[in-house]
Amino acid sequence: MSFVKLLSPAKVNLFLRILGKRPDGYHELQSILQPVSLFDEISLSVEPGEGSSLSCSGRETPSGKDNLTVAASHLYLEQAGIRKKVSIGIKKNIPLGAGLGGGSSNAAAVLVGLNRVLRKFTDRDLLRMAASLGADVSFFVRSTSSFVEGVGERVRVLSDFPLFHYVILFPRKSLSTREVYESWECPERPPEKVDPVSLAERFRRGDFPLENGLEAAALRLFPEILSLVEIFRSLGARFVLVSGSGSSVFSVFRELGEAEEIYEYLRTSSEFDVFLAQGISGWHFLAD
Repeated sequence: MSFVKLLSPAKVNLFLRILGKRPDGYHELQSILQPVSLFDEISLSVEPGEGSSLSCSGRETPSGKDNLTVAASHLYLEQAGIRKKVSIGIKKNIPLGAGLGGGSSNAAAVLVGLNRVLRKFTDRDLLRMAASLGADVSFFVRSTSSFVEGVGERVRVLSDFPLFHYVILFPRKSLSTREVYESWECPERPPEKVDPVSLAERFRRGDFPLENGLEAAALRLFPEILSLVEIFRSLGARFVLVSGSGSSVFSVFRELGEAEEIYEYLRTSSEFDVFLAQGISGWHFLAD
């Protein structure tokens, strides 16, 4: 039997612009994503046999066919043309329905972890498989700060991109990504495409041109999110945004000390979960 264990990171959308809705029903977007040090733990064991099993602990997690990790395992084995018994374990720390990409990250962790054991595919192959699983899965295959386009399948790694510090608030209520996208309203004048090079350079300078084209839709479905934004503002946080489709809200900082100060003030809240995180680059393997 072969075994591997890895940390599956959350992400934040530092920039998310929705360009419009495509004829196939999907939304065309541009985004800058950064993986952060809020992790689920994924363990994989591979042995002779057939089929995939899943066990979960920690936070609420979809089970069976609704869990992307099982789909990722089946897809990997099918594409490799091999039969193996794969046992997946998830220790869940990333909130579900928070706009932090936990499910997509877990699916990518299975692809990356299985490939660490079985060594059947290149990164390009994994990216192709990831695109068929979900919008953010392709980003997590490399798990480094990236500019993402299309429906999330076109991923451009941003070299020398700063790793920022974050305080993330989760209001203990999940939002459905599908419902948030369905609630999105196209403006009369569709947004223009941004230049990824100049946008990334503004972040490198510390300008923080935060944008989330889904924020208004998320607020329509769950107006209470605004109270989290106001809490950050009241504490002097300047750069605050809903992450992805919500419901979490983050504030971003260049210096750890600024983030720690706000985290320490909020971390004992009984009304929402508070996380202190840092941008990361690459996968973290714990054992193999």
